[in-house]
Amino acid sequence: MAGKREDTEMTEIIDTGALRKFSPDNPVKQLLHDSDHLRMALLCLEAGQEITSHTAPSTVMMQVLEGEGEFSVGQEKTRASAGQIVPCDPDVPHGIRAVTRLAVLAVVAPRPGGR
Repeated sequence: MAGKREDTEMTEIIDTGALRKFSPDNPVKQLLHDSDHLRMALLCLEAGQEITSHTAPSTVMMQVLEGEGEFSVGQEKTRASAGQIVPCDPDVPHGIRAVTRLAVLAVVAPRPGGR
C-alpha cells in the first residue's frame, strides 16, 4: 500500500499510471491509501466489466484516469471519461460499468468503519 512511510515524515508519491493492472477475468481493485480520514483505491476494469451498485456511509469521489465508463449514482446513469470526476453522496447507491478499458481513482471520505 502506498502512502506515508513509517520511518520518515517524507510523503511517498503515488504513481497511478505505474500501478494500473487489468485482468480479463474481473475488475482489479488496489488500496492505495487507508487512514483514519480517508480511503483511496485504484479501480481498473476492462471493457464490459462492472462493479455492481453498492452504498457507502461516506462521500465517494470517482475520478476517471483512463478510458470511459458508465456510472450509476442513485437512479441516474451518466458517462464520464478521463479527467472527469463523478461525485456520490453518503448512502447513495453507486456502481461502474466500463465502456472502454477504464481506470478510476476512488476517494472515500471520511473512511468508513473503524480501523
